[in-house]
Amino acid sequence: MTHMTPFVSSGIRRGATGLLLGASLLTGCGPSGRCEGFVGGTRIQGDIDGDSMLVIRPMPFRPSNTGAYVRGAQLELLYGDGALRLLLEIRLPAEQDTTELPLVLTEDESNQRLPQDGRVSIWSIQTPTDAPELRGGSLTVKLADANNLEGKIDARFEDGSQLECTYDVRGRNFFPGDDPTYNGPP
Repeated sequence: MTHMTPFVSSGIRRGATGLLLGASLLTGCGPSGRCEGFVGGTRIQGDIDGDSMLVIRPMPFRPSNTGAYVRGAQLELLYGDGALRLLLEIRLPAEQDTTELPLVLTEDESNQRLPQDGRVSIWSIQTPTDAPELRGGSLTVKLADANNLEGKIDARFEDGSQLECTYDVRGRNFFPGDDPTYNGPP
């Protein structure tokens, strides 16, 4: 019996194995999370979509205060193959551990909030387009490392519908002094 050796050098075979291993590791680095509940009459149930995005950059804590910048995050979260598209802008709290932020604040509550406490400055549901008004809830946020946010959203709407979502999203960090290779902000 003749033994045939494949016409592939061992170097190419090792390189191909490395590429496959690298590709499998990269697929595990995408966003993760799940969303369950209703936005008005629309049922939302599904995993976070791979197109969800995060950008961390300097932002003024209040629009009128251009001198005091804090670490801010812009999130686009998509769930259930696009059934829910949520845009968020968050002034991140100084504490890097999990922090709960209210989704709804009165003007007085917002004005009394200190920069180190963080706040949700923009909440916008793009899909479904007939979303009822947000009435309450919270967002938990944790800056897991310089390029990664994770947390949970618990939203309650004026018609009584509710939504619970989790998210773990990596993105780009443009905040001066944050070293993306370091396991956390300075």
